[in-house]
Amino acid sequence: AAPASHYVEANGLRLHHLDWGTAGRHPIVVLHGIRLHAHVWGDFCRRLRGDYHLLTLDHRGHGDSAWAAPTHYHLHDYYEDLRAVLAARGLERFTLLGHSLGARVALLYAHLHPEQIERLVLVDMGAGLPPGLGRQDFSRLTETPPPQDFASHAEASAYLGGILRIGPRELIEESVVNGMRRLPNGRYTWKYDPLLSGPPQPRPGAREWDLWEAARGIDCPTLLLHGEYSKVVTPEIVARMQLEMPRLRTRLVAHAGHALFTDQPQVFAEAVTAFLRETGA
Repeated sequence: AAPASHYVEANGLRLHHLDWGTAGRHPIVVLHGIRLHAHVWGDFCRRLRGDYHLLTLDHRGHGDSAWAAPTHYHLHDYYEDLRAVLAARGLERFTLLGHSLGARVALLYAHLHPEQIERLVLVDMGAGLPPGLGRQDFSRLTETPPPQDFASHAEASAYLGGILRIGPRELIEESVVNGMRRLPNGRYTWKYDPLLSGPPQPRPGAREWDLWEAARGIDCPTLLLHGEYSKVVTPEIVARMQLEMPRLRTRLVAHAGHALFTDQPQVFAEAVTAFLRETGA
């Protein structure tokens, strides 16, 4: 069965999330990376939905959530949105899983609300980036010009498949179908706010969080999964994460890049499931 769409009005925006069902079982809240959307977790959720209650969120400016003002795509904005959705759903204790940008939001949330987080899963993102990588585009999807739009979903899938060469074709097609909108001229473009293709815009007065400081105070069981071909999580970052977070477990996923949940969907799901069971979920 398809997941159910839900909307929450918060912080002046209409925020969308998917509920994969099995309410009453242990909840897992799942956060995507930059320029992605809630449906990229479809394969993962279909594998786990029989045992867990999964919610996948669209960040502001992504998927079917509303777009924000140019200066309101700050880490703290994403955190506030997550807090609002969780409050609206009445979730008090849960596992939080995030990829890339979503992992950064998850780290901040776990730091500020340790009483709510039973366990944390970070997908190819530590508390910091390697030197020189901060200004590069390392997202799972580099759907930046050229091209900006496509004649069909098939054309977009072919383009994206040329970037994500490891992942199963059907997962790439699923991401495309759910991650595009039709333009008035009949062509298709990505759903995310085009502002997210450029560098983050500063938000006056917003606090800049030190996520290494945040990680240092997180005491729940945590799993860091990172891809063999990824340049985002280096051995040095893994070593520092292990030093700062004594309850951290790490796993290198072979033959996978930053998009490891797409590159190796079965291995990814099995690794998360094993962690959940070993930690009592």
